[in-house]
Amino acid sequence: MTIPRFRKSLLLAFGMTLLAALPLCPAQSRAAETQAMLLVRNAYVFSMADGQKTPFIGYMAVGADGRIRAVGQGEPPRDLRAATSIDAHGHWIMPGFISAHSHLWQAAYRGLAQDKTLPGWIDALYAQQAAHATPEDFYWFTLDGALDHLRHGITGAYNFNYGDALPNPPERDNVNHQEFRAEMASGIRFVHGVQAIAGGRDHTLDGARRHLKQFLAWSAAQPHGGRLLSVMLNGTVAFEANPADALAEARLEGTLMHEFGVANQTHYLEPPDSIQSEQAVFPDFARTGMMGKTLIFGHFIHTTPDIVAQAARAGAAMSWNPLSNGRLASGVADIPAYLKAGIRVGMGVDGEASADVADPFENMRTGLYAVRDKYQNAAIMGPYDVLRLHTVGSADVLNASDRVGSLEPGKFADFLMIDPSHLAHVFDPYATLVFAASQQDLEQVYVGGRLKVDHGRILHQDMAAVEAQADRRVAASQAGAPR
Repeated sequence: MTIPRFRKSLLLAFGMTLLAALPLCPAQSRAAETQAMLLVRNAYVFSMADGQKTPFIGYMAVGADGRIRAVGQGEPPRDLRAATSIDAHGHWIMPGFISAHSHLWQAAYRGLAQDKTLPGWIDALYAQQAAHATPEDFYWFTLDGALDHLRHGITGAYNFNYGDALPNPPERDNVNHQEFRAEMASGIRFVHGVQAIAGGRDHTLDGARRHLKQFLAWSAAQPHGGRLLSVMLNGTVAFEANPADALAEARLEGTLMHEFGVANQTHYLEPPDSIQSEQAVFPDFARTGMMGKTLIFGHFIHTTPDIVAQAARAGAAMSWNPLSNGRLASGVADIPAYLKAGIRVGMGVDGEASADVADPFENMRTGLYAVRDKYQNAAIMGPYDVLRLHTVGSADVLNASDRVGSLEPGKFADFLMIDPSHLAHVFDPYATLVFAASQQDLEQVYVGGRLKVDHGRILHQDMAAVEAQADRRVAASQAGAPR
């Protein structure tokens, strides 16, 4: 058999020892005893598992439950059988990207307010556009965004939902329910972010309790098949202009977090327009019990050394969104300093009205280049670092690293297959993957071991019809026409 040029270079670079099988762990031994749903062999595996930085030629077996049964170097055990077997021919497989911070519904509003920083952009998007959309519109907007994430290789995302105008409205008019159904229909794995307080008259703690309790009960009853990773709060403390209101919101959110055992992701220290006022509310996170391992700061750009140190001591995390930060001129988060301090960091592509494309390859490159520019040091951060942040790092931030983020036995088989044929000679596989690869090299996207995207084509939804629905509904909302 003729070995392709790119595979020859890999074998020469990493040695023929890569073809020797590793000892089977108990999970792998059990995998050999029963039939798997899917077996991928002869793949170049970027597992992103701890202690396994060097990619290898090997195999991966997936059970009928959509979880990985075995990953190993070389050929699979002879008694490992599978309903479907794929010869990857040396193509690359890696965990699906995870976006630790997304607004899926914003895919309907790309290119908006192109010359505005965050406050002006928010006014253009929320007040002038989205406020005129209906709950059913948000179903189509969210489905469009989720499928677009999936098409770009993002298999899991935290979704900041738009939220309801009234607490627990009727089913047909419930934006939270509509967006949840769209997340489910898309096939993506997701964290559903819910507002602590719905709009309307009831802004009390008891009202927030009822609102959250009802949604948690409803969402738990939905047949999500493992695609729902969790429900979290969309924090709004930093958006309260009055210090007393910010403290009251922090108290409310902190109470809900502890009573319901939910985590919280809050936009914080993002725009250059409100640095001092947002820094001033930082003590509220600690004094109200919010600060800890279940608090995620979204963006977290304009920090101070004391804020970084306190967040790290508490075990808090942050989501880094380079594309959006650049688009809105928000600034560059000091990721090397955060990592050195011990803050857990994940990466997100944010909403497609601020980042415009849900492209994790561009997101990694943009972030890496920005950090190197900030430090004027090309060695301050490398390709492996950003790839890890956009996979297992994001999973850790979302408290889901036991289920997603790396290719290891027991985790969901959410993975990508990449064709390296057009990526030239491979000097360093991580450098090639981060610096040179793009969506056009993305062959296939799997969620739970099931093929969802093949060469950019969504297989389980009519993407053209979804996009047409979203476009028509945006136009109708602007004109006040019926949907």
